[in-house]
Amino acid sequence: MGFKQRNFESTEYIESELNPKKRIIISCEGSNTEPDYFEAIKDKLSEHISVLIEVEVIEKEPGASEPKDVVSNLENFLDEQDKEEYGDELWVVWDREKVISRKINILDILPECKEKDYNIAMINPLFEFWLLLHLVNISEYDNKELLNNNKIPQKQSFISNELANILGRYTKKNFNRTIVTKENIDKALEQEKLFETEVEKIIDNLGSNIGDLIRSIFKT
Repeated sequence: MGFKQRNFESTEYIESELNPKKRIIISCEGSNTEPDYFEAIKDKLSEHISVLIEVEVIEKEPGASEPKDVVSNLENFLDEQDKEEYGDELWVVWDREKVISRKINILDILPECKEKDYNIAMINPLFEFWLLLHLVNISEYDNKELLNNNKIPQKQSFISNELANILGRYTKKNFNRTIVTKENIDKALEQEKLFETEVEKIIDNLGSNIGDLIRSIFKT
């Protein structure tokens, strides 16, 4: 921190060059829900984010939703940046989902992410599980039902239908920003601890480690 002398009557406080901004760069699988969630955090909860932290959500390439695509999107962005300048914290965010091919794709890309120091935020079964943690007492739900997340007669998944019942309406293309409050996020962070939070274990079990990314954003 430092001060710049303007005149004999006043002193202007300035940020020292020794404390540059750190960019938290996020590449998401989804085009709407995940980016809209993080943008809502930036817009609504800025007072809880240090002025020295800048959160940047990368625009997703159309149709690129596999884990390898999320990583490629991050790297395409980095190719145009000086990633050493601010000591960037790099994150990829994706759902586990329950198809076997998805598990194979995730296992294939994990070594590359570790080698390149990309942080992974993963949710099993999907991002809506993380959102549900904001709104309910999750211990009242059956874990198997949450993990299976089967389709119901209205053609929504079980978790999406729960969100719709709570919020009045829920669609991926129109994110409900009322979910994003500091109180709700604190609740989600606490409830996430009830499930698997290690990436390797989340692959086969109900869980999430997106809380690691959230805590990094709110770090002072």
